[in-house]
Amino acid sequence: MAFGRGDWFGEGLGNSIQKLQYLPEAHTDFIMAVVGEELGFTGIVLVLVLIFALVFRAMQLGRKTLQQGQQFSGFIAYGIAIWFAFQAMVNIGAAAGLLPTKGLTLPLVSYGGTSLLISCVVIGLLLRIDYEVRVATMRVAPLGRGGRA
Repeated sequence: MAFGRGDWFGEGLGNSIQKLQYLPEAHTDFIMAVVGEELGFTGIVLVLVLIFALVFRAMQLGRKTLQQGQQFSGFIAYGIAIWFAFQAMVNIGAAAGLLPTKGLTLPLVSYGGTSLLISCVVIGLLLRIDYEVRVATMRVAPLGRGGRA
């Protein structure tokens, strides 16, 4: 019902009535239903595109690190990408009524102290892997006269 009420552009932020009594755990398990009702189809597409971009970038990072021979970092990046994609798929599937409710939060969107904390730590790990890849591929210009580049 929440997805249907949202239409194309939604009811507006804070104007969802499904979250008041009809949706159990609206702030965690059914956050996409609330987003769909308040922001509509465009809000759902925006959230899906952002999650896809995060997963795609993590997969690219994993491929790049494996090409450099950094096996551990590459598999960590792939694992994080698969983890975020699976968790998002299960959460959105449960909100749409396609899958049974499992209690998985939507990464970086749902309310939850430990879930949000672990998601932020994992994003920090991805940023560190990206930093290490950039440092390994950096080419230093030779020094000119007088020690200056």
